Parts: sequence; C-alpha cells; structure tokens
Amino acid sequence: MNWIDRAVGFVDPISGMRRQQARRVLERASADRRAIPTSKRKFGAGNRFADSDFGINTGNPNDARPKRYVSRQAILKLVAENPFARKAMSALLNSFVGWGIKGVPKGSKALKTAWAEWIKVCDFRGRLDLYGLQELWARLMFRDGRVFIVKRFRKGGGINALRLQTFDRGMLAISKIGERIEGGIEYDEDWNPLRYHFYRTRPGGRWWTGETVAFDAADVIDLFHAEDAAQTDGVSIYESVIKRLGDVEEGIEAEVVKANISACMVGFRYRPPLKDGDDDETIGLPVDQSAGERAPVEEFVPGMIEQLEDGEQITFSNPPRSGGITDLARIALLASAAGVGTTYEQMTGDLSNVNFSSYKAGRLEFNRTIGRVQFLTFIPVCLDRVWAWFHGWGVEVGRWPDKTAPITWTPPPIESIDRLGDVEADILEMEAGLESRENLLSGRGYDQDELLAQIKSGRDKADGMSFKGDMVAQDEGAAIPAADDSRSLNALVRVLTRMMERSRARAA
Repeated sequence: MNWIDRAVGFVDPISGMRRQQARRVLERASADRRAIPTSKRKFGAGNRFADSDFGINTGNPNDARPKRYVSRQAILKLVAENPFARKAMSALLNSFVGWGIKGVPKGSKALKTAWAEWIKVCDFRGRLDLYGLQELWARLMFRDGRVFIVKRFRKGGGINALRLQTFDRGMLAISKIGERIEGGIEYDEDWNPLRYHFYRTRPGGRWWTGETVAFDAADVIDLFHAEDAAQTDGVSIYESVIKRLGDVEEGIEAEVVKANISACMVGFRYRPPLKDGDDDETIGLPVDQSAGERAPVEEFVPGMIEQLEDGEQITFSNPPRSGGITDLARIALLASAAGVGTTYEQMTGDLSNVNFSSYKAGRLEFNRTIGRVQFLTFIPVCLDRVWAWFHGWGVEVGRWPDKTAPITWTPPPIESIDRLGDVEADILEMEAGLESRENLLSGRGYDQDELLAQIKSGRDKADGMSFKGDMVAQDEGAAIPAADDSRSLNALVRVLTRMMERSRARAA
C-alpha cells in the first residue's frame, strides 16, 4: 500500500478498500499473463495484447482454432477432483480398452507362445502387462492429448529383454534449447521428428536435476489423435469443457451454501422504546436474579416456554428458497458430455430421462465414435508398431526367420442391450449369407480358432454328456446337427430359428 492508498483510506475508508481490492485483481491478472508461455501469447489489432486467456488463429495446425489456453495442471486437477470428469474418463476407458485389445498373431506356435509370454513382462517398470499399459496409454491420450511409448531393453538378452517405457507430456524436456528443437522434440530439415528429449526425473520432484535423455524417433511412438493436417500435438478432450465443468461444480457448491442459509431460522426480538426516566445503560448487562428479573432469551430450544415482557415481540426471517440449479446443471453437463465424447447418461449416471430406444440410439453412436478412434488411431499408430518392434526383435535374436507375420487386434466386446434381438438378427444375416461367423465372433471380442478349440475341448471333457445349450441337444424331437455333422450350416440356422419361434410362442 502506497501513501496515496493510505491517504484515501484515512479520508474515506470505503473508497480505500475498493482501491485495494481493484489492485489485487490487477495483480492476479498480471500474474496469469506472466504464467502463459511466450509461444502462447498472441497480439491483436493495434499491436495490443489480446485477452490473456485466449489466442488467435495463426495458421499453425496445432493452433487451428482460437481456443482458451488451458494449462496441464488445470486439467490434472479437474480429472482428479471433478466427479463428472472422472466418470467420463471411466466410461471412455470401459469401451475403448475394457480388459484389453487382444492381439492374435498369425504364425507358428512358437511365435504365439513367445508373444503370450512377452505381453506379461513388457512393462519397463515391471508393474503392468500389455493390457494394463493399453489402459494407461489411452488414459494419457484422452487426458493430456498425447503420450509417448519408448522402446527400451533390459539386461539379459533374449526376446523378453524388449520393454516398453511410458512418458507423459509432462516429461518432455521443454527447456532443451537447440537448432530445430521445439517443445523437447528435435526435427530434421523437413520438420519430421528426429529425436525426442525427456527429463530423467519428473520436474519438481525430490530428485529433480534437469538432466535429459534423448531417443531416436524410430524408437518412440508419439500417440495422439490428429484432427488437422500436419498436426504435431494432441489436444486433451477436457480443453473444451473445463470451464463448463468448473461452472457446474461452483454452481452446486453455491446451491449447497444457499440451501444451508435457507435452512437457518433467525429470530428477531423487538423491545419497545425506553420510556422517560428509564436508564438505557442497564440494557445488555447481567440481570440481578435475586431481584426477580430474567436475562433476555438469546436462543430457542425444543419444548421451551418463554414469557415475554409487555410490548415485546419476536419475528422470524424468511430466507429465499433454494432451487433452480437442476436445469442449468443439466444443460452444462449435456454440453460437457458432447465435448468429451460420451453420452449424458454415461457421464452422469442419470438414467431417469431415457427409455430403451433412446438409450440404444445414443449407445450406438458412442460405439461408432469409440471404434473410429480404436481402428484409425490407437491400433495403427500404437499397437501395430508395438507388434513390429516385438517381431523385429525376435528376428534379431534369431527366434524366427526374417519375414513378416500378420496380427489381428480384437477390441473387447460391447455388451448387447437386447441380447435376444441381436442374436436373432445375427442368425438371419448368416442364413442370408450377409455375415460370417468369424466376423460376428470378432465383433464380440473372440478369436474363432480359440473359441472352436474351447468348444471341442469342452465336448471331450463332457464324455458323452449333453446340456440344453449344447449343439447336440434335443428339442421336441428336432435334432440339432453337431459341429461335425454332414448337414450344412443353413440347416443348423433353420433349426435354431424354429426353436426361438416356439420359445416366443410359449412365452406369449
């Protein structure tokens, strides 16, 4: 506080307080501006600094849309503390990764065995298997916008020496300075990634030294979902909704405070004015109980009976009623769910305003969005390269010949909302020749060879026993052909269809 503020406060205390409050607001705004990196500061018309929270379209693919600059710390705090953000992330991971996108290589039995053993020990930290790493990679890609998977090796040799180390974007050595180095990534003359620089320890940690380590681009998977041509950086799914989710949280908190205030009942005791000759200096002082007088009532308890003096009255406050946040919160959460990529019901768990048809329609659209990112980004950019690393390392150590081996990635099945209806549709499509058993099994997250092997193994263990669900069961005299029967698959489909029709008729 300078001498002008002190003088104003001495003459007019209220104006002095307003000056101090305005000065604090200006200081916070200045601190926010200084916190924005120089590369994020944009200038508007007249060479004036634009709003410190917003940038302008510079033509850079990574800044193709004017958007609010959101720090990574703000997003981390949102995902850690906001329940709706956590629920949205859980819904995305449940459908995107589930219990893991399974890879089944096409090759020799030795190759499949080596792959099954390696996926259990592939984590550089020795904590997760490949499916656990998939969840971690998907979480970081959604939350931070990008994640880095680095090919590393452990001592000891062999196929299991190959490991995968994960770096989030907070580990990029952004302080690394050099020619064609931007944000911790070194580029070649064509501005393609040449080398990635990471900190050895996390910035701000206990063992932080600022030391960096570099990896060739061929040994790094830079995983992010591209939305623009020549884009080199990913965008968090929460960037477009962080303000709305914050508004919802603040609105709920304000509504709780308002409800607490509304629940308070305040009583006001009115005492008549003093008459001539009364001594007002005795008001509020302890009363002499021996003189038969009583202290004034300051609070009420259940069941009490209080006698008032002549002319005294007690009135109660009428605080405003609470309410009105529901509609606003619902609209904000609808917009937030749309920005994140989930449905409103998945983000909030509120199923009170949906029926079967509307929920199924929303779920189908969500499944398409998830499948698009799975098969156009996650599998080709990340999982296929992981398989190429594994197979190439096996060739180097002499485990198999130098030739390519294909692999099939199968995402986990999405549970059917109407199992009977979906099964009937699948049977009709197979009977009409519009779909194959292999495609249907892949859509459910199963490998056809493994499933048929399990069925055959189960029959061998049953040793002649049959159950109602087996393909050799009997139903009202109609024999169902076994898997090795000479009758065609169409005959099997027709028999199953008749069985379903009779079951529906009995149920009706």
